[in-house]
This record gives sequence, structure tokens and C-alpha cells, in this order.
Amino acid sequence: MEPDSAVLALVWGERVLVVRKSCDLEGYWSCDVALPGGSIERGETPAEAALREAWEEANVPPYAVKVVGDLGVDVTGRGRRRVMIVVGAPRGPIDPRPRSREVDFVGWIPIAAATQEPREVPHPRRGSVPGVLLEGDLVLWGFTLRALRRLAKSMKGL
Repeated sequence: MEPDSAVLALVWGERVLVVRKSCDLEGYWSCDVALPGGSIERGETPAEAALREAWEEANVPPYAVKVVGDLGVDVTGRGRRRVMIVVGAPRGPIDPRPRSREVDFVGWIPIAAATQEPREVPHPRRGSVPGVLLEGDLVLWGFTLRALRRLAKSMKGL
């Protein structure tokens, strides 16, 4: 399956970098915790798209990331997007923080959080969703929860 989008699972030790799509903007992804990512532009590889999006959303420059592989393609809920999950590691110091108005939070979360059993939790925009409530009232659910479960499973073999 050919991807039309890509996300970056930037792993540092046992943590992964996530963003939250701004709660101040109207849109389908508002208030969702996500891996930095978005659409693949014409002429880009999935890895290039994931690195570009991490720069645009989370202030992570592409040169500061070593791409170590991918976890394949998964489909978002409702089949809206076919997303390549690119895995990377920092090459040195980085300063992750929101870089665009579409993101209101950037931070590291424990990958192990994704292995918790989902339960109904309050989402700021969607009401109640099956997910994991993180510190700071961040809600891990849907595609991102599945992608991080896949990441956690792949890391068990390392």
C-alpha cells in the first residue's frame, strides 16, 4: 500500500516525541496527540516528508535525526490517510518545541504508555474516546496509539 502521509517516531531512550494539534484551531485533528507528520509532497520520500514535518511542527531539524527504519504503513481511522511510520533517533542535542500555530504542545512521552489497556477517557474535542490519559491531560488514542504500540512491540526485539 502506497502512503500519502508520513509521521516520525523520534525515539530517545525509552521515550518518543509527540505533538498535540492545536486546540485553538478548528479541524478534524484538533487537540489530538500525534507523531509529527503530514502529507507527502510531490517528489518526497516518506522519510523526507516525516523529517520536514518534524521540522515544521516540532523544531526538529532534519540533519539532527538519523532515520533508522520504518514500521510500515497503517491507515488512520475511517481510512482517511495511508501513513508510513518512519523511525528515527536524535543525532545530538535538539530543542523540540511548537514551531507553527497548528501545534500547541511538543514533548517526550514514555513509549510504554502505549502498552496500557485503553479505556474510555475524556478528549477535549471528541467527548469520550478509547485511549490512554497522559500527564497534562494529553489523550493518546486512535492511529497514534496504534503506531506507538507497534513501536513498543518492535523495540522488544532489540
